[in-house]
Amino acid sequence: MAQHDSYEAYPVILGATMLKLPLQFYDESGRILPPKWLYALCMLLCIDWIAFIFSLASRAQTNELLSFFYPNKASLGIALIASLPILTGLLLVSQRDRLWKKGYIRWCTAIKPTILFGSFLLFAVQLTYLLDHEWRFEFVVALRMAFCLFALYAFWKSRHLHWMIEDWLIVGKEDNEKQVNNV
Repeated sequence: MAQHDSYEAYPVILGATMLKLPLQFYDESGRILPPKWLYALCMLLCIDWIAFIFSLASRAQTNELLSFFYPNKASLGIALIASLPILTGLLLVSQRDRLWKKGYIRWCTAIKPTILFGSFLLFAVQLTYLLDHEWRFEFVVALRMAFCLFALYAFWKSRHLHWMIEDWLIVGKEDNEKQVNNV
């Protein structure tokens, strides 16, 4: 059986309910975990933030490092702003338990749109870069554009991400009802 086959080929029955994903994709309380590729894609899309933070870590060479990666200082600022929605989505995913404990539920619906919007913005930044440089081919720009398109497709079509958001909305409502009943 091919690696890319659907998850329905591996149904798991727990009690009377059929799980949508294999057990390794659930945490100890039965919530669907975020896919591991989500973190990897988001970190790669936020490579501008990583370069910025690492350049700040070496204070003696901050200007040299930033001018090496971003000869035009405005391009760094635009790339950092464009990747803010992706950081926001990543922050929401990482702080899910804290948000549930405070009774917030609907934030789950913002994960996918913010990450998609950030991916689209990063793609648009690369397009404007090409436009400014008279459509000259640069391998790094082409690679980043292809990666942004891949990320857009992966985020848009991921059933794991869709099921995770559905599950988190249901679990968040159940947790919120339990807190109300305990008070």
